[in-house]
Amino acid sequence: MGKKIGIGAEGLIHKNFADLLRVKEYLKQINCVFWSYNAAGEKRSPITGALLKAKGLKTGQADYTFYYQNRNSYNVNILFLEFKAKKGKQSESQKDFESKFEKTDNVNYEVCYSVNEAVAVLEKFGIMKGKVWLDKKDT
Repeated sequence: MGKKIGIGAEGLIHKNFADLLRVKEYLKQINCVFWSYNAAGEKRSPITGALLKAKGLKTGQADYTFYYQNRNSYNVNILFLEFKAKKGKQSESQKDFESKFEKTDNVNYEVCYSVNEAVAVLEKFGIMKGKVWLDKKDT
């Protein structure tokens, strides 16, 4: 059997989540200064990987980062979202990254196993508003 080609279960979650974020941004239903996907874990050639490491890329960073403000504060808060496929586990470097922020008041780290879980997290932190309708296959 050859190598599997495609984005995989976790990659599909990332794509569906980013599609939803773009729609919510267009509808002005995202309360966020800036958000981004971190492509550090993407497959690449060994040469590109070595070059990125030489430039300072570190392992363990979360998949998504959201910078947002609460209504009653001028402080910027940070939410890190790490996605895992159904039975996926955090790597040791991801656990280490998460632990660096355990004692901070304005930084949160959440692990999600579906788009629905991520939407609930964004709603909890006041980042996403408005109804979200997802098909079972999109979650």
